[in-house]
Amino acid sequence: MRWLRNLRRRERGATAVFVGLSMTLLLGFGAAAIDLAGAYSDQQQLQNGADAAALAIAKSCAYGDCEDSSDYYAKANKLDGNATGTVVGSMGPASVTVESSTVRENWFGPVIGFPTTGLHARAQAKWGWPSGGATLPLTVSWCAFYSATGGWDDQGQPLSDEESIIYMIEHSCTPPAHNEVPGGFGWLQGINCSATVVAGVWVMSDPGNDGSTSCRDFDWTTLQNKTVLVPIFDDAVGTGSNAMFKVKGLAAFTITGYCFSPEAKWNVTKCPADKQLKGHFSNYVDLSGAYQIDPNATHFGVPVVKLTA
Repeated sequence: MRWLRNLRRRERGATAVFVGLSMTLLLGFGAAAIDLAGAYSDQQQLQNGADAAALAIAKSCAYGDCEDSSDYYAKANKLDGNATGTVVGSMGPASVTVESSTVRENWFGPVIGFPTTGLHARAQAKWGWPSGGATLPLTVSWCAFYSATGGWDDQGQPLSDEESIIYMIEHSCTPPAHNEVPGGFGWLQGINCSATVVAGVWVMSDPGNDGSTSCRDFDWTTLQNKTVLVPIFDDAVGTGSNAMFKVKGLAAFTITGYCFSPEAKWNVTKCPADKQLKGHFSNYVDLSGAYQIDPNATHFGVPVVKLTA
């Protein structure tokens, strides 16, 4: 019986050792899980800071004055403000790379020999001028644009953003080539009230009496007081359904009134007799990422900025 009691004592001792080792492992895994969760949250904050800084710097560069705000956005997006932002390489000529970093003090890591963790995030943004993309199936003539902005300076910035009216019938409006255009604006063929255009490429017209047929069921109220990108054309050929417009570039237009048809009218008194587009061209930065970027494209005060990495 004595040997049986000794065996039981040895089993209890082995169990205690096993439980002790298991508890150590469990505590280690628990500590690692807590620190990993905290590190993941910090990493997301760093990435947000890097993304915001890259976009902000690209936006400033697009207007010709690159401003390094990387450290500001890195700290602003970190809950404890403990982060550093830097520009990697140069700011330009058409992209910028930003890195944000921090050193995280682990909560339980010191127990297993990891008191701190270094974290890093990187983002790249590019800028340029929109050379193509999906727009309203409506294009405005170069001369109507020039007149509406009060002239167009060499820097590509509107000289005036006062409200103006662009009439559909504008026979006095002629482009630089002095070929009479069909009107101040014209309709384009599209799908679901959207047309895809590319600068330098001809697009087909859709001269319906009440606007583009692709907009038949479109809710025009969604565009009231909204800024949209519209293609500017500098040449036109043909008439009617055989007419084509040559796109020069994209401009931003803030809509304050329109008269396209008896059903598509807002803030215009004599409609539909006086078909028109009312509003003003704007300096506008597009952050949607929906447009092609070309640093050498003709620009109309509408830089496009988007993250690329």
